[in-house]
Amino acid sequence: MALSASNPAELPLSVPRVYPAAEAPTRGISVSALMSFFAGALTTFTVSVVGEMPVGEIVLMLVAGWALLCVIFNRAWPGPLLRSRLLWTMLAAQLVGLIAYVASDLYRHSAPHDMARGWARMIFLAIDILAVAYLFGRSRRNFVIFLVGQCLGDLASVALFGPMFGDMWKFGVGAPLTMLVFLTVPLTGPVAAVLAAFGMGYLHFRFDYRSFGGVCAVAGVLLFLKLLPPRSRLWLAPLIFAVAAAGVFAVYQRTQDGRERATRSDIERSAMVEAAFEAVEESPFIGHGSWFSNSNVYENFMIIRHIAAKQARVGGFADPNRETDTMALHSQLLVALAEGGLFGGAFFILFGVALLQGLGRITFVSAWHRLTPVAVLVLLSAFWNLLFSPFSGAHRVYIAVACGLLLLLPELNVDARPPFPAQR
Repeated sequence: MALSASNPAELPLSVPRVYPAAEAPTRGISVSALMSFFAGALTTFTVSVVGEMPVGEIVLMLVAGWALLCVIFNRAWPGPLLRSRLLWTMLAAQLVGLIAYVASDLYRHSAPHDMARGWARMIFLAIDILAVAYLFGRSRRNFVIFLVGQCLGDLASVALFGPMFGDMWKFGVGAPLTMLVFLTVPLTGPVAAVLAAFGMGYLHFRFDYRSFGGVCAVAGVLLFLKLLPPRSRLWLAPLIFAVAAAGVFAVYQRTQDGRERATRSDIERSAMVEAAFEAVEESPFIGHGSWFSNSNVYENFMIIRHIAAKQARVGGFADPNRETDTMALHSQLLVALAEGGLFGGAFFILFGVALLQGLGRITFVSAWHRLTPVAVLVLLSAFWNLLFSPFSGAHRVYIAVACGLLLLLPELNVDARPPFPAQR
């Protein structure tokens, strides 16, 4: 692997360095850019290590190891984001969560295999966050390079293995195409970005990808608010959100046509949330242990789902009395709270607050930037996943990318430009 003399972090370790705020522009492609691309592109592919590990996460582990060597040999932080107070606050919260998981597993006598999977999730997430902070700190363009790699990797996976459940839009091309649209269309202007956000939202509703359709619709509202004068954004926000909600509801009613799959999805998600809430209420501080291996949380979820499905006259679910070891409740926050107790969810509580603050900063404080639309999309997607997606596999990498973006937000505003030229 060739090393670039213009990139201090990629010189031999024996040479002491004082690190700049970011990489100087180079004619070639830096090593950090290549690692960012491969980490994104390989995240969708997995290997079996304790659980399913994204190959992109292995790349991030190598990056984190390199950053650690830079610290040891050069006695300086290899990049500005690694000095961020927010970064170390998040890592401290993650350490608290790991300790809580260990205590909960020992108390609940969790199965050794589940303990290993539970603790590994917490450790790998911390490593991912450190690696992403290093990569994004080396150059802001690595954020875009990572996302482009992720989109191309998703498309390659669909081309090689086909979409899950045969749904080409929801589990295939829908998400990567949306990300590429949010990356490219804003180059033509803020108004085009707003129209593109609402347009992609409509497409997702039309093709039954309701969650991402809602994310795109909210992104469109936030981007529209940025077109308004700063002083009017805050007090107009409730009215604009109300109008947008009515529009989304009308589009939703016209595009669903009584689809049974949507009803089954609603039943499953609501049953997961209810089961997780009941688990938190039952043991709010000590938790039920990793993967609930010595608890009845999964059984309770399947019973709740079975009853709701019978009431809605919807079939297609597994028998509630059949045991399974491949299930994962779809809520990062609730699962962390249910498995490790209040302290087990420390990181995700902090993460949720940081996401809301980041979205507020982008919408009401920061000036327009060419990456504003994709930043809004990434943070909104992360917030949805925090509430309704599992805490495993590729989602660990997505969490790390959202954390890296939160660290990068002040840097994105350095060369910010207003959406329209000043009027004379």
